Amino acid sequence: MDDSLFQAVYMNDLDTVKKLLGEQNVDVNETDQLGRTLLQIACYFGFYEVCKKLLEKGAKIDEDCFRRAENSWSEFQHDEVIELLHEWQNR
Repeated sequence: MDDSLFQAVYMNDLDTVKKLLGEQNVDVNETDQLGRTLLQIACYFGFYEVCKKLLEKGAKIDEDCFRRAENSWSEFQHDEVIELLHEWQNR
C-alpha cells in the first residue's frame, strides 16, 4: 500500500478513506514506518467515522488502539471511540 490511505486517515478525510478502502488488495492492518496501524492513528486523533469505516473493513483492535484513544494528542480521552472499540471487540 502506498501512503495515500495513511495520509487520508491522518487528515480525517473520510471520503478518500472510503474510496481507497474500496480498492482491491488493501491491507487495513498494515503498519506505517513507525509501526502504527491505520486504526491506531484514527483512535489517537479521535476520528470516529474513520475508525468505524476501518473496523467495517476488518481492522484489528489491539491494546494500542485503546491506549491511543485514552491518551490522545489533545490530552483528552476519546470516549466515543473507546465505546466503538468495545462494541466491535465484543462482536
